[in-house]
Amino acid sequence: MTTQVKQILLVDDEEKLLKSIAQRMKVMGFVPLTATSGMGAIDIAMKNPIDLAIVDLQMPDLNGLVTITKLKEINPNLKTILLTGHGNDKVKQATESLNTLYFEKDEMADFWRFIKRLNFDGHEVVIRPAGLSNNTNEGLRPTASQEVEISSHSDYRMGAQVPTAPPSGPTGPDSQLPPVIVGETSPMREVRKAIKRIAPLDCPVLLCGEPGTGKNLVARAIHAGNMRFQRGFLAIDCTDFDNEQMVAQLLGYSFGNLYEAVQTGSGIFSRGALGTLLFDHVERMSMVFQQQLLQLLEKADTQTEGRSKVAGTSVRVLVSTEADLGGRTRKGGFKQELYDRLKLFKLFLPPLRERKDDIAPLCRYFFDKYRTKFNKDVRSISPDVEAILVNYGFPGNVQDLEHIIERAVILVEGDTIERKHLPARFLEALKSDHAKRPKEFVTLAALETRYIFEVLEATNENKSKAAEILGISRAALWRKLKQYKAESSDR
Repeated sequence: MTTQVKQILLVDDEEKLLKSIAQRMKVMGFVPLTATSGMGAIDIAMKNPIDLAIVDLQMPDLNGLVTITKLKEINPNLKTILLTGHGNDKVKQATESLNTLYFEKDEMADFWRFIKRLNFDGHEVVIRPAGLSNNTNEGLRPTASQEVEISSHSDYRMGAQVPTAPPSGPTGPDSQLPPVIVGETSPMREVRKAIKRIAPLDCPVLLCGEPGTGKNLVARAIHAGNMRFQRGFLAIDCTDFDNEQMVAQLLGYSFGNLYEAVQTGSGIFSRGALGTLLFDHVERMSMVFQQQLLQLLEKADTQTEGRSKVAGTSVRVLVSTEADLGGRTRKGGFKQELYDRLKLFKLFLPPLRERKDDIAPLCRYFFDKYRTKFNKDVRSISPDVEAILVNYGFPGNVQDLEHIIERAVILVEGDTIERKHLPARFLEALKSDHAKRPKEFVTLAALETRYIFEVLEATNENKSKAAEILGISRAALWRKLKQYKAESSDR
């Protein structure tokens, strides 16, 4: 049974941004309907069925909050998002009262992450859209290259649904291709060597690193190098285990137990063969579920040792953390026996600021990826943009860089990504760094010398052109150069 394509209403008086978001929505398999004013949005909603409305805050006629209120009068069940560059605590409180999600324009990563969770066109199955029943999902199950991922981000107040089941096997030539890990610095070469060593094994692996360093990507690479690569890859955010309803949906209402769910094929494990199971943010897992994970690992060890085979436990377990798991264990916040099992193979992913030589290759990789994805005739990244990125601290690491390049490719209209296509926070940080930098004071004579040589370099040593720019005669320029040469030889 085919699924009706979702229609998304986009409302923003900034037409360039509106066009860019609409273009990306099309690529993701949605039907975008656009309006540049609140009244225009209301008119569209009166004439068309809308599944989701994404509304700007500041507009010339009705502001975003009023527009959302009017749209909900037309359709009380309409899901809405306020997307703004002018937010504050009062606006956030207002969105909560309207049961509306809130995202900042300067921080689009969370916004696009949420939108991707609505994507059900078969390219990336993450969380089934609201209202899509199990029956309507027939024929849309992901292949082995389209791994299932579970997350119920706390900000997504619309309520995430149970994802589709893990894939049953690969289809197509690309399904067996491992993820691309970009980087030729020494730390990244060591990471690739480690992946090659541990991928064929059955032991659990502890992936450590800051947010955005690529722990999920490395987990998928380990899965791709294991004999289970033809079975599904499943990533579960351990934050979900704090939500009783989510636990019941994930693990099955009759059990609510991790080991029992894997063994019996309940909940998310109900369809298809599972090859690798990643527990993301394992430091957030409660003691109860830590004990259940330990039980799962023990049963897997029993099977590896050739004892009685337990159905459902032939699964590779990987875990990832952003925290000091050893420190938490010492303080009693993490189970010692579980940590001892997990730390046998520990793989640390370095932050991007510690491998700056990888930034330029990563820029080119993401640039090629998104200009191809969005079919944009963009040819280059300007050298000054690349220099800005190379010297930036990247608190969000590789994921941060990817979103910046993706955003720039969407916004650019010419053939080159320039400074203006970077987020405002980048330019503000650069201004701040420049203001803090100690000033170097020089004499007027030294300043004149420096400027003359800069002009000569800019004119390719054309003295007539340089003299014209400097506002002096060619003879005067010649005398100054002769003087500089003499002073230089005397030193």
